Amino acid sequence: MAKTTPNPNPNPKPNVKPKKVEIVVDDDDDDTFYYVGVRASPYATDCAVFGLMSNEQSALRARFPLAPESSDVINGILFKGSPFSVINALAELGYRIVCSTGESEVLWTMQREN
Repeated sequence: MAKTTPNPNPNPKPNVKPKKVEIVVDDDDDDTFYYVGVRASPYATDCAVFGLMSNEQSALRARFPLAPESSDVINGILFKGSPFSVINALAELGYRIVCSTGESEVLWTMQREN
């Protein structure tokens, strides 16, 4: 997509048309970021994961069974597996931890690398 703007010269010469500057914006390089959240106690044997796409849910379900309380998690899935095992599995899917918060219960925010 190209935008054209007039030359911002405040003192143009008489009978001289201002130059036009063409700016090309390349939308193909726009980065799309995908984030998921993993919530659990570091000592737990299960953890909730939020924001997974359906193919990522299937990949994790193949490695970790669903916890019986999984239906109690709103907008997420509860997996039977330590949080670090699930985080490592997400790393294999291309995610990395970008931040975390909490003490007894932690929320790890992970971003998928493209």
